[in-house]
Amino acid sequence: MPQTKIDPLFEALFSCNIQVRVADLNYGNHLSNDRVLSYFHEVRVLWLSQNNLSELDVGGCGLIMTGANVEYLQQAHLHQQLTLTLGLREVGKVRFTVIYQLCDSQTNHVIALGETHMGCFDYQNQKPTRAPQSLLDIFTHSKM
Repeated sequence: MPQTKIDPLFEALFSCNIQVRVADLNYGNHLSNDRVLSYFHEVRVLWLSQNNLSELDVGGCGLIMTGANVEYLQQAHLHQQLTLTLGLREVGKVRFTVIYQLCDSQTNHVIALGETHMGCFDYQNQKPTRAPQSLLDIFTHSKM
């Protein structure tokens, strides 16, 4: 099966910095693949929080991840300073795609690219629901 390539060009909506910790390393002594997805989760939660939202409440519903793709490009090592950047693609009435870029803060070399396919979800009734206006508003007003 061919690997999905992620388009690295997107409009940044939010960015934060993180330092690689001991707990983030794998047996190869570099950033673990599962931690990269956790980093993407972290930046998404921070972006929502900055906009007074959470994954459980984006204005009357929650968010659910329906899929993820990660493209690993370079290793990251203990204490390395990284910058996580987030953007959006394919915004629909119920679903949208969050795009991520993880870079070395000093060299700007891309460590990983990712995308998570997110859906608006009514957890009480266990079904997809339309994106609330509060969420759609941050899609257009979160520009960096």
